[in-house]
Amino acid sequence: MAQRVQGRAAVAARTRSTEPRPVAAKLGLPALSLAALGVVFGDIGTSPLYAFKQCFSAGRGFAPTPENVLGILSLVTWALILVVCVKYCAVVLRADYDGEGGTLALLAQLRPSTKIGIPGKLTKIAMLLLFGSAMLYGDGIITPAISVLSAVEGIGVATSAAAPYEVPLTIAILIALFLVQSRGTGQIGAVFGPVMLLWFAALAAGGVAALAHAPGVLAAVNPVHALAFMHAHGPAGVLVLGAVVLVVTGVETLYADLAHFGRRAIWLAWYAITFPALLLNYYGQAALVLGHPNALDNPFYALYPASALVPMVVLATVATVIASQAVISGAFSLTQQAVQLGYLPRLKVIHTSHAREGQIYLPFVNVLLALGCVALVLVFRSSDRLGTAYGLAVTVTMLCTTIGLGALLPKRFGWGDDATALFVAAFVAIDGGFLVGNMVKLADGAWLPAAVALTIFGVYTTWVAGRRRLATAMDALSTPVDAFVAETRKLPPSRTEGTAVFLTPLSDGIPFLMRHHWLKTRALREQIVLMTIVNERRPYVEHDRRVEVERVAPTLVRIVAHYGFMETPSVAEIAERARRRLPPEVDLAEADYFLARPRLERVRGRDALPAWRRWLLGVMTRNAAPLTDSLGIPPDRIVEFSIPLRV
Repeated sequence: MAQRVQGRAAVAARTRSTEPRPVAAKLGLPALSLAALGVVFGDIGTSPLYAFKQCFSAGRGFAPTPENVLGILSLVTWALILVVCVKYCAVVLRADYDGEGGTLALLAQLRPSTKIGIPGKLTKIAMLLLFGSAMLYGDGIITPAISVLSAVEGIGVATSAAAPYEVPLTIAILIALFLVQSRGTGQIGAVFGPVMLLWFAALAAGGVAALAHAPGVLAAVNPVHALAFMHAHGPAGVLVLGAVVLVVTGVETLYADLAHFGRRAIWLAWYAITFPALLLNYYGQAALVLGHPNALDNPFYALYPASALVPMVVLATVATVIASQAVISGAFSLTQQAVQLGYLPRLKVIHTSHAREGQIYLPFVNVLLALGCVALVLVFRSSDRLGTAYGLAVTVTMLCTTIGLGALLPKRFGWGDDATALFVAAFVAIDGGFLVGNMVKLADGAWLPAAVALTIFGVYTTWVAGRRRLATAMDALSTPVDAFVAETRKLPPSRTEGTAVFLTPLSDGIPFLMRHHWLKTRALREQIVLMTIVNERRPYVEHDRRVEVERVAPTLVRIVAHYGFMETPSVAEIAERARRRLPPEVDLAEADYFLARPRLERVRGRDALPAWRRWLLGVMTRNAAPLTDSLGIPPDRIVEFSIPLRV
């Protein structure tokens, strides 16, 4: 037992790293930064298509007067500086977990330790971060719809005859995008970076050309203009923050994709290319609107001459497809993390690349995202109307990240109470302002991402509550090893040839499944293995710490395998790593694998789950992908027992 405890301590003490994963680490910093342009900055990089003009339609609507233009531009400028440069680049990107980022990686660092196999109760901070991650699914539905629709609407700038075809073309592009997910994005991904580099160059060029005619808008860098705008317009000025936040949509991707590229590559791509290009384009749009107020109908495409309009529409469409691809891939990765951390039931995962571990495809998630995106385009039919539903999801996620950081900074970085309180108060005020500005959008369509998030949050919490009850019940049914050995000595079982592996979530005692099998058949295999797979709270576990082997009785061996929440367990790997430490008579390759399938039975009383939760838990349990499939166990070596458990 002492050896096993030391092994777990070594796993928990593994050194954190902010370097990119091995495949990406082979690339130099410039190449990594170029790749990051196509994955990390696609969403925030396509915001100029719709964000600036949305600011003028927020609240009661604002005339493009010099005071309003400079005020809104100043708000845009300082949103990018404070949210992206200060909060995310300077602080959030340092809050990695073994190099992994994202809301669930942040949650994993704050989740309290529990007994192996029994999920802990959800704390308030855990529920907050889970709701923030659920909001990302709402963002994942809206982002592809508004991005592609905004790009296609550029055709209408060239000719009004194209207007009837904008929605059908947008839907066709989205359907094609979701159809190719099952084939993987490796080949397409190779051109993401260069295309986005061209996109950012076009953003900068269009902005510089317009800025040359009205350099006076550079005064908007002074935050006094933002403060004056807010003071002059009162509540309507607060409402405009609901549109200003659109310039930072996609900022959570910086954190979520930290492991793929590393902090330095993301910094370089942001400060050297993305940030200057975005500022130049927003300032160019402002300069254009000051001289030509009518350009406010579509200030982005108005930056470019007629001869460049069609190429820009094509480039914008490709850029928005890239941005959408990044959001879709992010939803796949987020779902995989949630499954491994125990917040969602197992789903079918298809690895689309043998060379790159992170490229996965989840058919169920892909279908839901596709249906949601197409439905949004059909209902809203324009980026202006869709913009009224956009922004709430990213705002809530940013606010949840801020509060989560408040809990992590003293623990991880040793920040004092005063410094932590100042940081949290400052960014809760900023994120809170964005949230207030977005609340008025609820009636205009923002209820949709909120409803999606509440649904997923309900799934999260129900699955955790159900798993906790099931695991606690199975733990209560387990038998101490010494008691079981003594029992079998009194009533010696008949022994049959071969090895039996009993899969159990608990790492101590004899699982009820094994004792039930013995009591029913009065027979045991010559060799018995109790196998427990532990999903660690960290993203990766070192290979030499993967498997622990312990002989607990003459013919009984316990194997405990550790996997991070970014890794996929495999019985073949466990068998290979345990082979040298197992007795020679234990043959995992020819073993039969026994596992329990719980049959939920209703319990009455105050402790019973609400009827809707019991129904939802039953649906998830019945439709979860089989554990044996994800572990790669041959079907002809699986023996399942149904065990009634009261919830």
